Amino acid sequence: MHYLLFIGAFLFFAFIAPLKVTLATCAMLLIVTAVIRFTTRAVAGVESSYGEAAKAMGLSFFFVVIAFFVLLSFSTGTGVTQFTGLAGYLVFVAFLLSYVLGFKLSLGLSLGVSAIVAVISTVASTALFLAFRSLA
Repeated sequence: MHYLLFIGAFLFFAFIAPLKVTLATCAMLLIVTAVIRFTTRAVAGVESSYGEAAKAMGLSFFFVVIAFFVLLSFSTGTGVTQFTGLAGYLVFVAFLLSYVLGFKLSLGLSLGVSAIVAVISTVASTALFLAFRSLA
């Protein structure tokens, strides 16, 4: 059932976005998924499929979105609008742990290996985003 939601979301995105943006997004998702798969094999020695790598990427994004909404709810309820000093570092650690937790739960890796995979996939996705942005 959840595959139908992914297909529906992709079709919705494909209809509202220009063709170049849709193709660039698909290419970036495929390349980052391959990077996650190869990094998992190189660092942990664990074979994962492209589907598991895509699931890990999606779950990590989902956990970061949940962490963001929790932070937004906290700041709305308390009136705190700036996180500086120790609070800023705690927010950064919360986002990092939520991102790493997605890789840990979906790929079955340890927390340290998941952190390495998360850092490498983040660097790869940022580089791809900057490369594709300059093409558009």
